[in-house]
Amino acid sequence: MALAALKEELTCSICLNIYTDPVTLKCGHSFCRECIENVLETQSASANLKCFTCPECRGEFEEFPMLQKNVSLHNIAKHVLSGKQEKAVVEIFCTYCIRSQVPATKSCLLCEASLCEDHLKVHSKSKEHILIDPITSTANRKCSIHDNVLLYYCTEDTACVCVSCSLAGEHRGHQVESLTDASDEKKEKRIYFLEKLVKNKKAAEEKVEDLQDYLRGAQENACGVTEKVVALFRDTRRELDALEHKILSDISNQVEETRASVCDRLHELETQITELSREIRDMEELCTVTEPLPVLQRWESLRQDIGGAPDQAWSDVDLGLISATLHTALSDIVTRAKRGFFVQQTPDIVLNVNTASNDILITADLKSASGSEFKQNPPKLPERFQYNQVLSTRSFPSGRHFLEVETCHTGNWRLGMSYPSIARKGYHSLIGHSNKSWGLCRYLNQYFVIHNRKVIPVPHKPSSQRLGIFLDYEAGHLGFYELCDPIRHLHTYSTKFIEALYLILGVYTGWVRIRN
Repeated sequence: MALAALKEELTCSICLNIYTDPVTLKCGHSFCRECIENVLETQSASANLKCFTCPECRGEFEEFPMLQKNVSLHNIAKHVLSGKQEKAVVEIFCTYCIRSQVPATKSCLLCEASLCEDHLKVHSKSKEHILIDPITSTANRKCSIHDNVLLYYCTEDTACVCVSCSLAGEHRGHQVESLTDASDEKKEKRIYFLEKLVKNKKAAEEKVEDLQDYLRGAQENACGVTEKVVALFRDTRRELDALEHKILSDISNQVEETRASVCDRLHELETQITELSREIRDMEELCTVTEPLPVLQRWESLRQDIGGAPDQAWSDVDLGLISATLHTALSDIVTRAKRGFFVQQTPDIVLNVNTASNDILITADLKSASGSEFKQNPPKLPERFQYNQVLSTRSFPSGRHFLEVETCHTGNWRLGMSYPSIARKGYHSLIGHSNKSWGLCRYLNQYFVIHNRKVIPVPHKPSSQRLGIFLDYEAGHLGFYELCDPIRHLHTYSTKFIEALYLILGVYTGWVRIRN
């Protein structure tokens, strides 16, 4: 137990072998230097990791941690390894060569002795003296009950037994065979299992290589996506800064124009006030005159319209102009951002009433579908579904697209993508009941995804009425998302599309509306 505990203390948790050149992190955990350096270099190459972590306790380090050599562990591990090596090269010597150590070539199970070439020549050749390759101990070759050599194999109990066990012991009456025959009989099985193990090992190694390739590809892809996102936000921020500068400049210009106009009017009013003051003084002076002639002579010169021109209506900042500028510019920025991230601008999507079943009701704007208790009476057309389903008019033969739909708070429905060659009648026409459609289903307040009649429950309960569908046609990806905060990934199909895809809705109770 003490040896096992010591070995456990000296085992690196990364390679699961005894330490070689052990080093210790600040958190106190030790590893082989090469092992921990490989882990830290892998973390450094990952774009998603912002710091280094200890593989044992997940302790975080902002910078590449200092690797302190653990001298004590190094010395103990070195001693244990050297002891193992010495034990591994232990040589077995002849029991009868007393004066000198002569390597043994065979061991006799009956004599419990090892023999060199010379003593082997004079050794008994009888069957009771069983010779095998040199061993250090014959204890595991003898019966623990009768102390006889194990010569037979009990097929019923799958155990090696001696003569006494087979004749008078607990294996009496059982079918036994010689160890040689039993071993030869199992030789083919051993070869079969060996081949199977080799095959399984090769398959596991191939899976390891595939996973490593996948991980490298995922890391490279993540780096590429990260660069695109960083560039997208950098350009968007630059455009937003330019838009902010323009809007603020427009506001400043409007304020400056208003200020200049108001200042001109103020100057006019100040001049008018000065003139009116002068006329008031003259009028006051005239009011003190009592002689008629001077009054009449000066009255005509003083009489004038003193009401002044009416003031114009003044306005604040033109919010309509600012709003129009913002709306147009922000729409352009969003459009460019989508294109910059390779998501095509999806045109307006409407439903194809010619494919709608008699049990589904389509709104006048061709955007919403709902289950109806009343049978519709549309013309009979070959493209019309038998069950509560409808296709979109627009197809998606290539590119990346993001579609948004809204559903009622409760209800049973299916939505997804479908080939136009989907059956229109029968069981296979239902969404997900063949290899021609991929669907997300809500039933009894639970999500399911379904394709080719394979149903997979989604662990998340419905929590949002807004759903997103992301299609990457060339990559063969079709993903479903809940547009809540944060956005929740529900499921992604991976396949190779061979036809153009159409949005398909199946509504049994409640309603589903296209928001694009």
